Amino acid sequence: MDNRIVKSENQYHGPVFDVESLSVNLPDGRMRKYDLVTIQDAVTILPLDAEGYVHFVRQYRIGANKEMLELPAGKIETGEEALATAEREIREEIGMAAGKMQELGRFYVSPGYSTEYMYTYLATELYPSPLAPDQDEFLNVVKLSLDEVMQMVRKGELDDSKSLAALFQALPYLKNWTLR
Repeated sequence: MDNRIVKSENQYHGPVFDVESLSVNLPDGRMRKYDLVTIQDAVTILPLDAEGYVHFVRQYRIGANKEMLELPAGKIETGEEALATAEREIREEIGMAAGKMQELGRFYVSPGYSTEYMYTYLATELYPSPLAPDQDEFLNVVKLSLDEVMQMVRKGELDDSKSLAALFQALPYLKNWTLR
């Protein structure tokens, strides 16, 4: 394929993301306009404690207009490595640090219109080490067993895509937890 961006024009510059209007030359020679959301890359962490509980956060999400249950996650700050972001975010969001942080995978969140790239981690050997949360975050920590999590997935009660992706990527590392 020979898709090529031939023109890019900033339409919106905001505190969280920018929107660009792109002119793209398609393989058949036609030109098409696209909108592209340019946003920081991010991390999602699956914190698993020694008792086999996964630590989630429940928070209101404006895009869904409801409270959602999600794994801890956050944006990678300029100059910050993904691992450092993951280590910071679990401390801010669930008040725990990890003795072991293992990368699970990486993926584009929604490549049809966004640049956001997600890194996922499995955090184990958890211990208390809280950091102050972001001023605009109002989080409630929820601990669920792996069985409870799987039941929620089966019933469609866990509807956050980054959490579902991280859980799927973690399957090889989670003993006794299978897609039954």
